[in-house]
Amino acid sequence: MQRLFVKLFLIVMLIIFVAPLKVSAMPEILPFDQLKSGMSGKAYTVVDGSGKIENFDVKIIGLTDEGKGSKRMIIAQTSGEVIKRTGGILQGMSGSPVYIDGKLIGALSAMFKEMDPYIAFITPIESMLELWTLPDPKAQVNYFKIAKAAEEENKSDESEEVEQESKDDSTVETVEDTEDITPAEEVDALYISGFDASGIRFLQRELGLKNLQMSSATKPERGIQLDATLEPGSALGVAIIYGDFSLGATGTVTAVDGKRLLAFGHSFTHSGNVNYFMTDASVIGSVSGGTSNGIKLAGIGHIIGRVNQDRDSGIAGILGTFPAVVPITVTVHDNALNKEETYNATIAYNESLIPKLGAAVAYTALSKMADSTAESTVEVDFNIKTNAVADGELTRKNMFYNTTDVGQVAILELMQALNLVCSNTKEESNIFGVDVNISFEAERRTASIISVTPEKKSVKPGETINLTVELQPYRKPIEKVTLPYTVPLTARQGNLALEIHGGALVPVNQAIANAGLITADSNKSYEDKIKEFLKTGKNNQLVVEVGGANEPKTEKQIRQEIAQAKRAQARLKKEGISSKKVDNKVDTDYIIDNVMRTTLSVEKV
Repeated sequence: MQRLFVKLFLIVMLIIFVAPLKVSAMPEILPFDQLKSGMSGKAYTVVDGSGKIENFDVKIIGLTDEGKGSKRMIIAQTSGEVIKRTGGILQGMSGSPVYIDGKLIGALSAMFKEMDPYIAFITPIESMLELWTLPDPKAQVNYFKIAKAAEEENKSDESEEVEQESKDDSTVETVEDTEDITPAEEVDALYISGFDASGIRFLQRELGLKNLQMSSATKPERGIQLDATLEPGSALGVAIIYGDFSLGATGTVTAVDGKRLLAFGHSFTHSGNVNYFMTDASVIGSVSGGTSNGIKLAGIGHIIGRVNQDRDSGIAGILGTFPAVVPITVTVHDNALNKEETYNATIAYNESLIPKLGAAVAYTALSKMADSTAESTVEVDFNIKTNAVADGELTRKNMFYNTTDVGQVAILELMQALNLVCSNTKEESNIFGVDVNISFEAERRTASIISVTPEKKSVKPGETINLTVELQPYRKPIEKVTLPYTVPLTARQGNLALEIHGGALVPVNQAIANAGLITADSNKSYEDKIKEFLKTGKNNQLVVEVGGANEPKTEKQIRQEIAQAKRAQARLKKEGISSKKVDNKVDTDYIIDNVMRTTLSVEKV
């Protein structure tokens, strides 16, 4: 499965070859239990657009160790010309390696929020080295040969925040009492590009992200870089979306041993064994925060490998291997201006994130094109290429209207469809790509049913008749629609009450509350849940069905209905009439916003 993902990814992405950087090997380490206050060393990082790795002074002033199960940390005072130039520790310095006497002690990972910007936390290297020993069920094989083959094949195509209550700067050996220690401000820099303010709010809500801000860095070069190597102190990126829309974080490389890499000194999403993009990163410059948080202005660049561990002590990854991915293309058409824009992104394959990230990309594409939250009508047509369905494609088209920010409602079915595909309890389903087509107009396309007239009132079981439905579109002339209806073979003699309504009358607030949830019967099979979803009525459909509550039937009633159905089928066959049931649905140009009832008289069979 993953081999297919990667090959597809390598085909559609631009593959770039560059000369390898300097090869690094794991240095000797200085363990936590050998550290003492007063020891001095150097930290290494990139702080400006030159890309040069520079160093600054670090002096240990304290150690925290609360015993088994706790996170040990090193507290240090930073100084030197580089750190003065930046105004203290910056977001983006996470992972900066710290050495004492040439031995690696750990990675800079957090700072004193809104207190002393020159005081830093350091994650001990032993805690980070454990990441290389953890199981990797989502492991990818090395795709170097596959990548080269794809290129040849397609040459014609492409801490902790310590609000320290100390009243002096005295040096401490070990911090024993940590009741007043609160979570630190981690010093990575969240990176986001392509998303507008509405898209950022959507991501914050769906992913629980805080303090998510648009990157101010210029867009770096993109593509895949094979055989890349980095060294401790180099800028590094990790991403879960890549392309016209990107979401990730930038930080610093802590250690490299051959193809293996450690970075950040704290988690990115704290999701354990993961399948994320590892990228190089370019630093544009830095902004001093003074007594608040400063930040490196940096952007993610070429994909250089895969991040496979995302834990409390840092992230780990492998250079030259690449994550399984889901390409997504969103085309948005403005009907009023006859303007169209296409957006492309690639989502790292993670079943828990794909539905939310796919919806976020589609929602943001619409938001950017519409540039308004006023009332709008939107048509969404999506196609998910997957082996979750027999024919390889899960396709759905629907129309949506809302008085404000219709995109919030319009992307819910896409999210639910992706959620369904990713919810297979028997095996992992492949998703080879997602194509979304959206058209919108800033007007109200709704209609109310004002009358329903059957072509005849007296009918027989199994007979198909036409209902003439009069629609009153919003501020437009009345229109008539013909809606076919097949009388059930089991319909009893007497009055048959029918309800004619829109395909999916769900209140907007309820739809948003249920965003992405699988509401189908959990006892149904995976295949049946998908079939049920695809059969769900559409907002712009007229649907006719038997009205009234479905009361439980006795065994005698069931036998009677079966016998009646057989008699009705025999009669239809004798009369040369097809007994095939029609769909009892018809598409319209409007979202139907009410219900109308009518009655038929069923004759005795």
